[in-house]
Amino acid sequence: MALATQAAGRAATGLCALLGLAGLSACDGALGTSPPHAAPANPTALGANARVELTWSAVTDATRYVILWDNNQTAPTYENEIKGLEATTYTHDGLTNLQVYHYKIVAETSGGRGPESRPVEATPGPVPGAIEWAAVTIENPGHTIYFAETQRATHYRVYYAASEFALGGREPFAAFEDTDSSPLVREDVPVTSPVYYRVLAMNDTRVGTGGPVAGSPTVSIAEVDTEVAGVAFGRTNDDDCPDLPTATGNAASGLCNAAYTARDLEDTGLDDLVAEPRLVSDVRFADFDADGFDDMFSNTRTRANVAGSYALLHMNQIDGNFLSAAAIEALAIGGVGGTLLAADIDNDGDVDVFAPYDQTRGDGARNWLLANDGAGAFTDQAAAAGLETQPPGAEYVPSGGQAIDFDEDGFVDFLYGSRLMLNNGDGTFRDGSAAAGFPVRADTGMHVIDVDLDGDFDLLVRTETALRLYRNQGGVFDGGDVIDGASDFRFGSGLAVCDVNGDGFEDVVFGGNESDTEGGTPQFLINVAGNLLPSATQTGIEDDEDLLIARNDRLACADQNRDGLVDILARWGAYRILRSQNPLSRTIRLRVVDGDGHRNQQGRVLRVAPVGYPDRVMARVVESGSGLRAQGDYDLLVGAPWLGDYEVTVGFADGNVTATVKAGDEKVIFEDGRVEDIDEE
Repeated sequence: MALATQAAGRAATGLCALLGLAGLSACDGALGTSPPHAAPANPTALGANARVELTWSAVTDATRYVILWDNNQTAPTYENEIKGLEATTYTHDGLTNLQVYHYKIVAETSGGRGPESRPVEATPGPVPGAIEWAAVTIENPGHTIYFAETQRATHYRVYYAASEFALGGREPFAAFEDTDSSPLVREDVPVTSPVYYRVLAMNDTRVGTGGPVAGSPTVSIAEVDTEVAGVAFGRTNDDDCPDLPTATGNAASGLCNAAYTARDLEDTGLDDLVAEPRLVSDVRFADFDADGFDDMFSNTRTRANVAGSYALLHMNQIDGNFLSAAAIEALAIGGVGGTLLAADIDNDGDVDVFAPYDQTRGDGARNWLLANDGAGAFTDQAAAAGLETQPPGAEYVPSGGQAIDFDEDGFVDFLYGSRLMLNNGDGTFRDGSAAAGFPVRADTGMHVIDVDLDGDFDLLVRTETALRLYRNQGGVFDGGDVIDGASDFRFGSGLAVCDVNGDGFEDVVFGGNESDTEGGTPQFLINVAGNLLPSATQTGIEDDEDLLIARNDRLACADQNRDGLVDILARWGAYRILRSQNPLSRTIRLRVVDGDGHRNQQGRVLRVAPVGYPDRVMARVVESGSGLRAQGDYDLLVGAPWLGDYEVTVGFADGNVTATVKAGDEKVIFEDGRVEDIDEE
């Protein structure tokens, strides 16, 4: 008889479910004839304006839930009930602000109610606004957490964890510290500790919504065991892992890892890259013959009359080997070269090269503008373009530089040697320095940066003794300010700009060497809402005397292992990678190409704007060579801490292309308006 009864119950349950009648009393007995054995776990109650938001964990076999509640201000009574709830969340609205409400949750079936949950309470009332941004700087030891203060906040709660995802949800289940205002200082955190932070505004006991996760800009340091010959990232094979001039990035199971494999320079046709008496100054990766793989152009840092020390072009043979272009070597382009700039100067679809040189040494050096015929053969047009020479004086010696469509007329311009040379679009250039307020200084690094996310480009200029920021005021640079914390180093050469912590604001890495040892460590400046603040970056460096006395200068950025944060390549005694230790999920990777998919859009300007924060416009430029004789990744990695969609606008030669993307996307934007996933290109 008992077995027959159980079978009948199962049949009734199936019929009720099939007919959608589970809510009828006749069917309830079939869905559960005994009360649940457990109470709902993890109940939470969060107050908001005239409401309380409740959540709890599901109970096995429960068919519905009941909320017991009251707003008795002297002692809980739980005399009221909200019945028939099937979900595990509920918003109790229409409440009186600033009164305490008490709650318990009960699971039930038709057989009765189970045990009551532990009690929770909340007070409805004003809720503070969301925190728009947060950033962390590192001391040694200590972390300082900066954040945007917001309306209706009585104080702030700074949550921290070892995982980004541990800080999710309306109220993270993680450790926290309270503070009345920004910043919060945690004094005893080791410089080696990667920590994630999330700041929520509080109004009394009420928790604000939103708030991005910020990572401490912690790095590890690893040496790349290969010969140093230019600080540059490129794509010389088809695994999409950024390569170096003398080493290839490694891939396993379709993913880039942290290691590099040194090239055998003789076997791969690159032995003349470093053969005496040649001294490499800069290496520029670009796909000069449009075969989909980067070739290498390199200049020198010897006097122009040193025979055998000339610029070289190594064409990628796609099989892992390179072939030196005899026609370039025959030009005998010698001298102390500045930053090489590779971009499509004449908008004919192929990548050209501008190679500026120091002309103060009396050795006959001059500048070269090498126009590409599309197959990797070049013709010098520097004299006709008005670029062959520059004004006399040390302040005009080309060291740092960058190619960018500065006036956004569709033609790529040049920044170098205290000059802004504007492309007229007819093969000639004009000097736009004075009109733009371009600073006249002997530089050891130069780079544009949208420091305040207002959508235009400011300018960083590094000298031996200082780093200066020139802000863009309506298309004209101001008089510049020396950045605190960047002027304590005698040998201050090398500069890179990239978003090292994924918060949408680009940060700064620069060479820093002590006057007594002539060595030191690369230095970081973290961009805290438009202000560049010093941050310690070394891990374990105090015990490595060889590194402390090694000079560092050239620097470049790339997401070397494709984990969502940029890493830094430094010429620092050897090649060394400063690898970010706090990868983030909220980033966007963008590749800008022509209509045929060729990576020939160096110098093009992008603007990335979160739809929910239209006043935050992140201006970026496709890498052409930048800083001081260095080259970052062609792909752009943009931090996306704000929720919602992002609008990307790319200024191509023939006009703008706009696309909508979201955090986590990896997109190729074509000149003809198409947008594809990077792995589908």
